[in-house]
Amino acid sequence: LRNTEQQLTRIEEQLGQHAAEPVDLTLQQTLNVVQSLRGVAETIPDDERIADVSTSVCEGLESFVTSVLPSVESEDDDGSSDGPSPADLTMALEVIEAILACPGGDRTAIYRSLRQQFLDSACYSAWKRVNRLPDMRLDLATKKEYLHGALTIWQLLPDLSENAGSPRLSRLPDEMHRAVQQVLLRHVVGTVETGDLDSLVDTALLTKELSDEYLEMIPAISLPDAQSALGIQAAEAIIRRIRVELSALGSQRELELCLSVVSILRTVSVLEDDERIAELARPISRAKWRLRFLDGLRTIRRASLPTFVGLMGIGALTAGYIGLAVLIQRLYEINLPLAP
Repeated sequence: LRNTEQQLTRIEEQLGQHAAEPVDLTLQQTLNVVQSLRGVAETIPDDERIADVSTSVCEGLESFVTSVLPSVESEDDDGSSDGPSPADLTMALEVIEAILACPGGDRTAIYRSLRQQFLDSACYSAWKRVNRLPDMRLDLATKKEYLHGALTIWQLLPDLSENAGSPRLSRLPDEMHRAVQQVLLRHVVGTVETGDLDSLVDTALLTKELSDEYLEMIPAISLPDAQSALGIQAAEAIIRRIRVELSALGSQRELELCLSVVSILRTVSVLEDDERIAELARPISRAKWRLRFLDGLRTIRRASLPTFVGLMGIGALTAGYIGLAVLIQRLYEINLPLAP
């Protein structure tokens, strides 16, 4: 019991209960204090000092949650803010659970209030990110950030649909699915430029990311059907571009990039056994033979220039030698008059 009293005294000193100036603690330090208080409360339950310290700690944690989760009047708020980030929401949820576990009294009422505030903020943040996705001014990286943020927020609390009371919340999975399809149509199916194989590799990677990561994060949808539909759309567009690129390859590097795209497509779960990918074997073989033929022509061209210059030099020397011999012969044939 004496050790427990000493531990409680150290907690009070850490919190600056009797200090002249307030003590600043990090969030993690405060959460560690809650764990320490729970251990002390198991030894001396219903202690007034523990109740006072716990109340002080919970008030600080409540202020933190309120500052991180601003009140949201409606999901359709037209403000420019995107709401709390997934990291802030994760941290706030951890603090809310710590408040409920804090000893020294029944904190169910404040827990329910903060939890509802968390639910409102989470719904608001998820919808703000989903609603920004159709903006054509956003680049792909920003769209992926918004989409991943919305999906992460949803996964923070799987029972959002049961507790939030949001009239639009039941539509959020379909909206997220539609957002993934829009990204696919805009940046995969709708891309028709040729000659940029690095971009084609990025397109294949995006397809894999959308199918095997983003769709799996969306709740309440038929994942196999969604992945199959996405794979069919993406494969048609990408394979068509691969065929165009294979017909115009000019270097071994370009062939390697095309093979990389094919390899990436084969790692997409719904495209592992796709016949259209298997049918690329023949165009790839033709492209390899064409590159070998072009490499042979380049080798001949590189070798023919020095050979031509050498032959020209030998011809010039031979012509010069013949000309000199003819000149000497003519000189001998000239009859000069005898001197008197």
